[in-house]
Amino acid sequence: MELTFYLEKFRSHGYTVEQSLAELADNSITHDAKNIWVYMFWSDDEGKNSFIMVVDDGSGMNEDELLNRALTIPKKEHVDQGDRDHSVFGLGLKTSSFNHCKSITVITKKDKLIKKTLSLDKGITDEMPSCIGHRFVKKHLNDFANQKSGTIILWSDLDRISRFRSAERGPNFYIDCDKSKKHFKLIYHKYLLENQINLYFNGTEEVNKTKSFDPFYKNNNKTIILPGSEISFLKGGKAILKPYIIPMDTGNENLGKSKNDLQGLYFLRKNRVIDFGGWFGLGEKDADRFWGSNERFNRLRVEMEIPIETGKDWITYSKNKVNIPDYAESKIRKSLIKIRKDYLEKINLMRDNKSEKEPVDETLKKKKELIKMLKNKILTDEDLSIIESSIKKLR
Repeated sequence: MELTFYLEKFRSHGYTVEQSLAELADNSITHDAKNIWVYMFWSDDEGKNSFIMVVDDGSGMNEDELLNRALTIPKKEHVDQGDRDHSVFGLGLKTSSFNHCKSITVITKKDKLIKKTLSLDKGITDEMPSCIGHRFVKKHLNDFANQKSGTIILWSDLDRISRFRSAERGPNFYIDCDKSKKHFKLIYHKYLLENQINLYFNGTEEVNKTKSFDPFYKNNNKTIILPGSEISFLKGGKAILKPYIIPMDTGNENLGKSKNDLQGLYFLRKNRVIDFGGWFGLGEKDADRFWGSNERFNRLRVEMEIPIETGKDWITYSKNKVNIPDYAESKIRKSLIKIRKDYLEKINLMRDNKSEKEPVDETLKKKKELIKMLKNKILTDEDLSIIESSIKKLR
């Protein structure tokens, strides 16, 4: 009863679906998974038998690890296990999952196969959800017979996801799936680029494989690397700031933010992006102002790895936001002032040398032509037809 009481409190941590799935993928990476499969299935019975599943081929868990850590509130503080260990507080599986469902089933294999369900109503039981018979689930359970180890996480009773009106539930569900793909390709871009992991959504074939998105365009020969800086903190650890001037012609990056809002700092921890975009309330202290999104800096992106030793000072429970500690602000601000100055000097030099040409915005060009055509002109029906057709093409 005490466990389910606390679990109920975990339901309001504000995780989005993609952030919660990232918590599960973090656990897979921590357990040395090479392949991670994400399945999101919406059933036709108003979602009653819908489920979300994350599968990996990592090291799995034994009974003690499952019952005394993964499915309960840890009694001991987490001890960092190395470069791929993404656990910070030891609460990720519970807090992220119960933001969206009432039941988590864990099927894991290490020295033997173990199946347990943690539900808000009953706590830890041996009961299995109805979706255990779905072909996606059965396929991976069959694979476990020939697999040394691995883990399946199943969310069922998706009460927080199925709260939309019936007609909207299915479409919204698959919108969340698309958002999750985009989220993963950014936050795990280093793992994907270095071929450390493979990510698949709703299938095992190559077509389901997630490609990486590098926000710094490091493999693009038009990207310019500016001088970086290394910062040491009194509380321990150090950070290296690596600034990049990204190419002009990156197009629509489709990350849910405008080009302006994608400028600024990208915080990583152990090669995983935690938070990104903007200047995080920093600014020139003497000028008494914060840096906001500014078109002049929309090609400047700064990569910064959070110190592992003091990670809890920087990261929220949901591991999707960074709060810069007071003791680090002035040092980061000082480095950024120099980086922004170097950036402006380089941009101005390139413009003076005309080494770069601004890309032509064809849509804007056509709109200007239309405006010119409309000025001081009495329009015929034929003119109106041409304009209407042109506007449709510009949408």
